[in-house]
Amino acid sequence: MALISRIGRRSTPVRLLLLGMYLLLTLGAVMMVYPFVLMISTATTSKADVDEFQLVPRYWHDDLSLFKKVLVDAFDMSAIAVALDQERWFRPRDIKEQDLEAVAQVPESQRRAIGDDWRRFLDQACPDEVKVALFTAGGPDSPLSLEQEYFDWLESQFGSIAAANHRYDDNAETWKEFGMPAEHFARRPARAARSLDWRRFLSTRTPQRTGVLDLNRIVFDFLVSTYGNASRLEELTGFRATSLTRVRYEDIETGRLGIEVERQFYLRAAPLRFVALDLDHPDLRGAWQRTLREADKPDDTVLTRRIPEAPKTAAIWSRFIQTDCPLDALGIVRPETAWRSFLEDRYGSVTSLNAAHGTSWDRFEDADIGRSMVVAHYDSFLMSKARLRWRYLVHNFKTVLGFVAVHGRAMQVTLIYVLLTITTTLTVNPLAAYAMSRFRLRETYHILVFLLATMAFPGEVLMIPSFLLIKSFPLGQIAIVVLCLLGFAALRRWLGNRLPLLPSATLALVVVLFLAGWAAPRLADHYDVNLSVTLMNTFWALILPAMANGYGIFLLKGFFDSLPPELYESGLIDGAGELRMFWQITIPLCKPILAVMALGAFITSYGAFMHAFLVCQDPEMWTLMVFLYQFQQIHTVPMVMASLVVAAVPTLVVFVLCQRVILRGIVIPTFK
Repeated sequence: MALISRIGRRSTPVRLLLLGMYLLLTLGAVMMVYPFVLMISTATTSKADVDEFQLVPRYWHDDLSLFKKVLVDAFDMSAIAVALDQERWFRPRDIKEQDLEAVAQVPESQRRAIGDDWRRFLDQACPDEVKVALFTAGGPDSPLSLEQEYFDWLESQFGSIAAANHRYDDNAETWKEFGMPAEHFARRPARAARSLDWRRFLSTRTPQRTGVLDLNRIVFDFLVSTYGNASRLEELTGFRATSLTRVRYEDIETGRLGIEVERQFYLRAAPLRFVALDLDHPDLRGAWQRTLREADKPDDTVLTRRIPEAPKTAAIWSRFIQTDCPLDALGIVRPETAWRSFLEDRYGSVTSLNAAHGTSWDRFEDADIGRSMVVAHYDSFLMSKARLRWRYLVHNFKTVLGFVAVHGRAMQVTLIYVLLTITTTLTVNPLAAYAMSRFRLRETYHILVFLLATMAFPGEVLMIPSFLLIKSFPLGQIAIVVLCLLGFAALRRWLGNRLPLLPSATLALVVVLFLAGWAAPRLADHYDVNLSVTLMNTFWALILPAMANGYGIFLLKGFFDSLPPELYESGLIDGAGELRMFWQITIPLCKPILAVMALGAFITSYGAFMHAFLVCQDPEMWTLMVFLYQFQQIHTVPMVMASLVVAAVPTLVVFVLCQRVILRGIVIPTFK
C-alpha cells in the first residue's frame, strides 16, 4: 500500500514535499558522483594543470591549453619565461592561455618559415655540443618524456642489459635503472662511455625533441637569484630594464651591468664547458703564468682556448677563469652565433629575414633564439595536436596498467585471493549458520554473542594476533587435537551408551590439553622438532584470518531461521539428509543474502592492503593494492589519481552488474 494516496499526490504541499525529496536525492547523487568524476579528470592531467581541479580539463577542447602542457613538459620554467618575456612565470600555474596568444597569432606563413628554418638549423648547422634534451622538465611521468626513448635506444644499441652493464660498469637489472645522465655544463665534458653515448643519442633525435643551450635563461636565473627584480637591479647597478627577462648576455659581456656583475656571472653562473678565451689578448699569458706560480705548477703548462680534458689541468684552468683571467678575454660559445650565421647565409639581408619571420631586427646580430624556438615548437605542435591530446588523455592509465602488468604477479595473486575468499566465505559461514539454525542447542545464543564480540575489536588490533599466528602456525598441535577428536568419536561409537557423554568429554578435553599443551611441546624441544610452520607469503596467510565472519554467521542464521520449517519436514519425509537439504533447499532460497556476502568478501579481499602487505612481504605475493601503494610513492598526483581510478573500476563494475541482487538481499529479509 502506498504511503501517499493518489488523491493526496494532487495537493500542492504534497507535490512540493515530493519535489524537495527528489531534489535532495539528486543533490546527494551529485555529491557522490562529483569526487569520482573529479578524480577521473585529474587522472588525465599533468604537471601543467594538476592544480586546476576542473571536471573538464581545458586542454580537452582548447589548443592553447594543450600547447601550454607541451611547453611545460619540454622546457623548464625559466626558459619559457625568458623566451616569452614573462618575468613572473615561476610555476606552471602562472602561465595563462591568453599569454600564449601572441605565439598563436603569428601569421601562418611566418610561423611555417620560422619552423622550417629552425628544424633545418638543428639538422644542418647547429653544433652538437650546444644541443640539449627537451621533454625532461616534465619528469618521467610526462607523456612526452624523453626517458622511454632513451631506454629504447639503449636496448637497440646493446641488445641486452648485460652488455650495457659491461660497457657502463654497472649492475642494473632493468633498463630504467640506468637512468638518464645529468649534464653539468659547469664542468668539463665527461669522457665516460655513458656521457658519450648520451651525446650520440641526442644527435639522433628529431628537431621537435631537441633544444639548444639558452644562455639568456642562465643570465635570468643568475639575476633573479642575485637581485630578485629589475628595480633592485637598477638600484644597485644603474642598468635600467623593464624586466629581468629582457637582460641579455650581451649586456653582461659588454660591461653594461658593471665589472662586478660580469665577474660574479663568470664566477657563479657561466657554463664553464662553453667558456672560451681570446688567446690573442695581450694580458692573458701573463695572468696565466701568475696562476701557475700560485698553484705551484710548471710554467710550460699550455693555456687552451676551452677547458682541457685532463682533470688536473682543467682544475687550474677553472681557477684561472675565476680569479686572474682578464674579463675582456672571456667569451662563451653560444648557439646564437651559429643561428645568426645560418640566417645570414639563408636570407642574405636583414630585410629578407624580417619579411619572412615577421621580425624587426636591425642586424643579424640582434636575432634572438628564444622566440623563434617557441614559435617553431608551436608550428610542430599544430601538426600533431590530435595525437598529443590523445597521449595526454591515456598516458597515466597506460602507465599504471603497465606497472602492474610487469611487476610481480599482482593481477594473478589478486584474482586467486578474491576467488578463494569468496569460496571460503560462502562455504564456512553458511555451514556454521545452518548448524546453529537447524540444531537448537542451548548454547546457541552464547556462541552468537561470542562471534559478535569479535566485532568489538578494530581490524588493526586483530591484525597483531593474526600475524603472530600466521608467522608461527601451530600445525603440530592442531594435528594432535584432530587425532584426539577422531579417537574420541571412534571410542564413543565402539562403547556406545556404556560411556556417559559428560565424563568422557571432560576426560577427552583433559587428554587433549595434556598432549597438545604440555607433552608435545616438551617432546619437540627435547628432540629439536618444530611443531609450528610459517604461513607467511602463502594464500593461507591471506584467507585464514577472514575465513569465518561473526556478523556473517549471525546474519545467515537469522535468515535461515525465517525459512518455513515445513520445507525441512517435507525433506525428512522424503528421506533427504541434512547435507542434501542444505544444498537443495536452504541455498537456493538464500541466494540474495549469499550474493551480498559474496560482494562483501570481494570488497574486503580486493581492497586489502595492510593485512596483505603484513603477511605477504614477498613482492611475488603482493596484491594489486600493495603494488598500487608502491606505485603512488614514486609518482605524481595525476598518476596517483589514475591508479585510484584503475583500482576502483573492478568494484564499480561489480556494483553495477549486481544492483538487482544487492537490492533483493536488502528487501527480501525485510519482507521475511
